[in-house]
Amino acid sequence: MLTLVPVTKDNLDDAVFLQHVIFPSYSAEENYRDAVTGKTKNRYYLVYDGDACIGITGLYSDPDDPDNAWLGWFGVRGEFRRRHYGSAIIALFEEQARSAGFRYARIYTDRYDNDTAIAFYTSCGYTSETYDNPDDPACYTYPILIFSKALYDDPVPLWNNRSIHLTEQMRKELKEEH
Repeated sequence: MLTLVPVTKDNLDDAVFLQHVIFPSYSAEENYRDAVTGKTKNRYYLVYDGDACIGITGLYSDPDDPDNAWLGWFGVRGEFRRRHYGSAIIALFEEQARSAGFRYARIYTDRYDNDTAIAFYTSCGYTSETYDNPDDPACYTYPILIFSKALYDDPVPLWNNRSIHLTEQMRKELKEEH
């Protein structure tokens, strides 16, 4: 059985280390610090199977889009992949989103050289659309797909290129470590 342990000041360094193991070219440290200090309402979790920390995940939302829960910094350590942990973590994310009153689950990921993630999200019942927002210019440097899934029986509306603040997020991810 998987356990989600909230990222706190006490395990922040562990979360940052694990994130770097899974995503070595990017940094979630600023996102995690903002959540831990209360600067944002974002939530991040270390994922355990017994005593083994197998991954990390998060849930965040934009106050301007209160129906949408976004999966944040989701990843499974390499040695634990292909054991169905990913789909179990996605199910936990969806359960948390429902419990928090969200109607739709959203995920974004790189559009190119990412066939495994794209196939995985599709297999979990998500549909994709290209993100192309001229007011968010990072989408042209870092082409992405937005994946969406209804958490209830109603159809999921398209995202339709509303801003996901990718430019701001990429600034955080690519920032030099403190």
